[in-house]
Amino acid sequence: MMNEIGFIYWNYNQYKRAISFYEKSLKLNISIENRNGMAMIHNNLGMLYADTGEYEKALYHFTQTLAARRSQKEPYSIISSLINRSVVYNNIKKYNLSINDLQEALTLARELNDIKQMASTYAMLSETYEKLGNVDESLKYFTLYKTFYDDLKKKEVKKIAGDLESESLKKQLAESIAKMKELELEKNERKLQENGKELLSEKQKNRSLYQDLSNAEMILGLQKRDLLIEKVNAEIAEAKNSVLEKEKKFVYIITGIIIFFVLMVASIVYLNSRKIKAQNEQLHQQNLAIEAQKEQLTISNDVKNKIFSIIAHDLRGPIASLQSFFDIIEEDYYDEIPEDLKDILSQLKSGNAQISTILDNLLNWAKTQMSELTPKIQEVNIFDLVEENINLLQRLAEGKEITILNEIPSNLKANSDLEMTKIVFRNLIQNAIKFTKQKGVIKVQVNPSEDKTKVELMVIDSGVGMSEEKVNTLFNLKSNKSTYGTNNEKGTGLGLVLCNDFVKICGGKLKVTSKLNIGTTITVTLNKNDA
Repeated sequence: MMNEIGFIYWNYNQYKRAISFYEKSLKLNISIENRNGMAMIHNNLGMLYADTGEYEKALYHFTQTLAARRSQKEPYSIISSLINRSVVYNNIKKYNLSINDLQEALTLARELNDIKQMASTYAMLSETYEKLGNVDESLKYFTLYKTFYDDLKKKEVKKIAGDLESESLKKQLAESIAKMKELELEKNERKLQENGKELLSEKQKNRSLYQDLSNAEMILGLQKRDLLIEKVNAEIAEAKNSVLEKEKKFVYIITGIIIFFVLMVASIVYLNSRKIKAQNEQLHQQNLAIEAQKEQLTISNDVKNKIFSIIAHDLRGPIASLQSFFDIIEEDYYDEIPEDLKDILSQLKSGNAQISTILDNLLNWAKTQMSELTPKIQEVNIFDLVEENINLLQRLAEGKEITILNEIPSNLKANSDLEMTKIVFRNLIQNAIKFTKQKGVIKVQVNPSEDKTKVELMVIDSGVGMSEEKVNTLFNLKSNKSTYGTNNEKGTGLGLVLCNDFVKICGGKLKVTSKLNIGTTITVTLNKNDA
């Protein structure tokens, strides 16, 4: 039905409506897998799109038709499809592709010995080569076309002549019959004349009746024609009404779908707005709870800061005083002290120094966690800084007969925070002393760096070393546990964590490499001073 409606619109030159119905019919044929119907509709759509100048679409549909005809192995339909597609190729100036199709069509026409198709193909090839600018080929195919065309015309003339000869014989026979009837009529008339005026009157009546009958038949024929025209017009009107009804139904369906989607979107928006409102209320309550927690944390931090201030003031003072006391005894009264008390005094001084270092590390680490430390980047003489720390820890090293070598060039400088860098190297050297065996060696060296803007400093010991697993946990307070030194020295595990934090704050980085029973190398990278 859709094909017929599309055909009606096509006849009335309403191409868009025709295309619409053919497209619907195509979908229906695809759904029922009617391959022949699909091929025919693709062909009609190709012609319609060619009529409207939409050649790319026409090309698509003609190609689909050709593929269907190839699969059905219909040579006559394949030739027709190839010629149709070649016309489109000519319109889009793809002449070589047109020639390929026409050559294939010509081959099939020759196989079928179809002179009419061969003549049509020769004509198209002549036209295509002319558009391509190849005059010789165009003339060649035109000559072939003319030969085949003339041959066809001769055959048609012979057929027409045969038909005419047959018609002439028929005409002569009809004329003979008519002449015989006329002679018979004249004979009858003579008889009628002989029989008198009554028969003549009767003949006139018969002629009048015959005339009336002829008029009646003519009127009946005209009435039949009028009825046929009315029937055709009624069918066209019915088809138009059917199309309009379908269009109305389609509009109603589309309107219904749109209304449904609008209602659905409105419902989703409404539900989402309620959900968002509930989430906003929940977020508001969470924000209130966070604000309350923030106030509590602020109070807790204030209390913590006060506690650290008390620790720093009340513990550092006595420990520093005790350290000064030990230094005075060693300097002024060391010779007067008995030998057994000298060992006790050395142990007490070492223990006090360790406690002082632990306390400093603890307080400094706490400050880094509270983000209270701001580095003061300045020029730092690395040799002097390392030398100062070695002197500070010399007694601790002498207790284990450990040699500390400062191999840093005296003029080496870096950009860093002076106090933080002191704490870093004091901790690194103290750790090296802690884990180096009796009579071991500790070296502080420069490692040549490819990056000229950096300076790499190494603290190398010949101590007990560490496993790779232990190295990987050094900067994590949760997994890093303090271990005893070679003389059972205690620690907190904060030293390296604090060093790593301080180096990062100063814009550098810290790296640890170690091997069990061989020793440990800690590399500190700082920004180089170019002055």
